[in-house]
Order: sequence, then C-alpha cells, then structure tokens
Amino acid sequence: MSGVLGWVKKNLIIVIAVVLILVFLPVGWVFSSGWNQRVKNAATQAYNSTRGELDRAGSVTYSLPAVLEGEQPISESRAPNRRVTEFFQQQKDMRVAQVEDVVRRGTAFNRGDHAELVPGLLPRAANNSALRLLGLEMAEQIAGTRDSAGNVIRPSVYDQLLRRLNAGGPPDPAELGGVLAEFGTRERERFSAGSTDGRLTDAQNREIGEVMVRRRLQEYAGRARSLNFYASIDALRGGQGDTGWSRIPSVPPSQSEITEARAFVWLWDYWVITDVLEAVALANTDPISGSMTVPDAPIKRVERLRIAAVDLPAAGGADAGAQDDFGSFGGRDAYAGGDPYGSPTGAAPTGPVSHTGRTGDDAYDIRRVELTVIASSRDLPRLFEALGRVNYMTVTGVQVDPVDVWAHLESGYFYGDDHVVRATIDIETVWLRSWTLPLMPDRVRQALGAPVDAPAGAGDTGFDDGP
Repeated sequence: MSGVLGWVKKNLIIVIAVVLILVFLPVGWVFSSGWNQRVKNAATQAYNSTRGELDRAGSVTYSLPAVLEGEQPISESRAPNRRVTEFFQQQKDMRVAQVEDVVRRGTAFNRGDHAELVPGLLPRAANNSALRLLGLEMAEQIAGTRDSAGNVIRPSVYDQLLRRLNAGGPPDPAELGGVLAEFGTRERERFSAGSTDGRLTDAQNREIGEVMVRRRLQEYAGRARSLNFYASIDALRGGQGDTGWSRIPSVPPSQSEITEARAFVWLWDYWVITDVLEAVALANTDPISGSMTVPDAPIKRVERLRIAAVDLPAAGGADAGAQDDFGSFGGRDAYAGGDPYGSPTGAAPTGPVSHTGRTGDDAYDIRRVELTVIASSRDLPRLFEALGRVNYMTVTGVQVDPVDVWAHLESGYFYGDDHVVRATIDIETVWLRSWTLPLMPDRVRQALGAPVDAPAGAGDTGFDDGP
C-alpha cells in the first residue's frame, strides 16, 4: 500500500491528468452534443431561409385584375421571364387604360351638357355680397320674372327648356274664345245675308253650333300638331301639399332667403328635369322623319314630374330646434310648414330598395323621380328605352290607369287616334360624385353623407357670418 502511495506521490501530475480525463470525457460529450444540436439547428434555419429566398427569386406570380362583372382574375406563378413580364405589364396597362376610358366616358355621359347657371355661386360664394348678387341671379333664372301685369320680363330656364323641346299647353282659352267668337260672327252674318228678315232659323242655329264645335276641335288638333308633347311649368313646380318633394319657386325669393345649399338643390332639380324631359322628346322622335307631333307621338303629355327632396340639415349642422336666418328648423331646412321657395321640407319618400339595389354610395347619389304621362299604350316602352339613352336613369315601377279622353278634350288636349293611358312611372336617376361633389355646399354634403371638406355649415352661411 505504501508502495502505491509512494508511486502516486511521485507521479501526481499523471494521476491528476488521468482523473480529469475520466471526468471530462462524459461531461464533454454532453456539452458537445448540445452544441452540435444548436449548430445543426442554426444551419438548418439558414438553409431553409436561403432556399425560400431562392425559391421566391426563382418563381414570380403574374396576375391580371378582373375588369368586367363576373370575370375572374388571371394569376400564374412561374419562373421569371422577361418576355412574360413585358406581356403581363402590357396587358395590365391596357386594362387600366380601358377602365380609365370607361370612367371618363361614363362621367362625360352622366354630366352631359349640365353646367352651372351662375358661375361663382357654388359651392360657396366668395363673400356675402357675392352671395346676394349671384344668389338673386340664380333665383331669377329659376323662377323667371314678371311685371305687375303678369307679363314675362325674363323667362325662367324651365320656360326656355319647354320652348327648346317644343312642348307647351293647349290653346289659350282667352285667345281661342276670341277666334271662335270672330268665326261665329262671320257664320251668322253669312246665314243672315241670305235671309229676307235677317233672322236665323232653328236649323241654321244648329248648323252654326255644329260648325263651331268642329272649328274648336280643329283649333285643338292644330295646336297638337304644332307641339312635340304637352307640358307646362306648373306640371314641374309641385303643389302646396307635395311634402317630401322638391318645389320650384314660382317667384324669385328675396336675397336674404337664398343660400348656397338651396341654390344647389335648385340647380340639381333643373338637371334632373332636363334629363327626363329630354328623354320624353327623344321617345317622340322618329329615326326617319325626326320630331313627331302629339297626335302621332308615343308620349302625348307630361301631367306631372316630381323629384324626391334632399333633406337638408339645419345650418351649421345643428340638431333639432336649431336656428338659422329663418328661425326654427326642427332639424330640417327652413320653413317647417312648407318652404315656399322650393327648398325641401320633409324626408324624401324612401320605401324599399328597388330591384336595382342602388342606395347611393361614395361614388354616386340617387335622385328619385315620379313622372306621370298620358301616352300611347302601345308605344309607352319607347320612353323606358329613351330614359337610359339620355342618362343613367332606370324605370323601377309603373302604374297604368285609364284616361277619359273626352274630359281631356274639353280642356283642349287632343291626343289623336291612339289608345292612351295614364302612366305613373318611378325612375331612379344616378349622379356621379366625380363631377357633382366639387359643386356641393357642405350642407348638401351632410344631407347626402358625402365628405365635408370645411367645418360644418361653412359652405352655406346665409348672411349671418359677418361682412
């Protein structure tokens, strides 16, 4: 034993080294195994990442967006190819150009010839002085002006529109009465000249009466043959009880009663009415002979044309009971009992969404129209077609009722030989915001849920905001 201890003492370094080797061999194996796994994991992750980058670099997804409704987008993943890349880029550019062209053409079609009647008034006049001046000019163009005797000094834009479309009313009763009185006098003089005592017999009086009736009918028919269709400005203005429908002012309101919002609604109403009447005139046009007259035309008469009102909020966007230049609103525009100058006063008739599914969105607004016409029962569909040819207008409902033609004839309306009906037609008109929005005062934007650029009410101040 002492010999072993002596050997260990003499060879202590060797013994320690052997012990350390025996201890560190398993410990080193444990640590080296863990380090190995970490190195392996890091290498695997680096490989996968590099491989993913190589795969992505080696495969490109080419795609073309769908353009037409129901069309599926085109998508293809493949290795990059300069020719393929150029082809897809050209096709995409072509599609974008086509879409932009369609948008441009669609906007131009929707806008047509519609323009401001008084430039500088919308969406906001430069100051109150400009609002007073331009607002009155707008009101006079919409309503027209007359002297104290009722003679027209300045015809309204609606009078000019009806004249341009060759639309008007039956013979004026006063003028017709004068013509018939003169004719009757001549007939009586003719008969009395052949009488020995200057008196007319009962038979002669009956004959004169029959001749007078024929002459009256001739005057009615002659007037009908001079018009494209019957229509009067009273058929467009709306009645006192037409709550929820826009109303055209019959006389220019005073300067203090004109705001930019009202002016825009007047202008918008004029655009809508122009489109609808243009469609009536188009329906009454023969492709060969041109404009037709009432006895031969499909649409004989426009009895009434109403446009659903724009429910303007109180000035400044105030809640119910707010005040503006005109007093209490009750949350609506001025004149809670009925705005005498055409500003809407009630919620527009809404009802269920029509078969078109349109409700208006960020791209467009809807104005609903109720058009009542006397028309040929056989040719009424020509008006439906004409509406879509004039603008984005769609028929959403039709009610047809019989017409007492003799009662209408007594009032001077001569419709010819066609079988006629009274058709009440519901129409949706679409207005793209791409061109209408820049003209909208803020109160109109609020009513339509459109973006408001300025603080609420800043675009329609009336005359309360100082000089």
